[in-house]
Amino acid sequence: MKKFIYAAALLLMLATVKAHAQTFMDRVHFEFSAGTGMENKGITPVDFSFKSQVEFVSIAYLFVTVEDNISLYNNKEVKTYYNGVSLGGGLGVKLLDGVKSIHALDVRAKALSSVGCPTWKRSSYDISLAWYLRSYRFSPVVELGYRFIDSHTSGLSNCGNAFLSIGFRY
Repeated sequence: MKKFIYAAALLLMLATVKAHAQTFMDRVHFEFSAGTGMENKGITPVDFSFKSQVEFVSIAYLFVTVEDNISLYNNKEVKTYYNGVSLGGGLGVKLLDGVKSIHALDVRAKALSSVGCPTWKRSSYDISLAWYLRSYRFSPVVELGYRFIDSHTSGLSNCGNAFLSIGFRY
């Protein structure tokens, strides 16, 4: 009975979503951005990101992201950095979808995990707000959010910080 109720609720929600006649390429977007976070436990993160997203309904999209993570680390007067690459994805929901404006505001949630042989093995979880201009050409994108980093390397503890990233969207 619970499965039937969940399925019926999902169908009712999907029935309220507007469908626009768009080609697949109209629903695909790419983002390049660079960001930094506030220092926490002696670590200042700097990230370079590439996102590819696909709208599956008019108000939401899924995205895949690859990040180059550089973490500036200061421990007992010793300054160093940790480097790694993270791969993951997430879900974005458009908050200003029905407004007749060129401005767009999305809420995004994503999860990333380090790949390869990084100097800092970690998983990270983000929640953020992203502002951009609705355009089929390049537009600026600004993302402000919170990231929790779950460390898998001994000697480095878990941490969380607020972050800001700025980039371009196509």
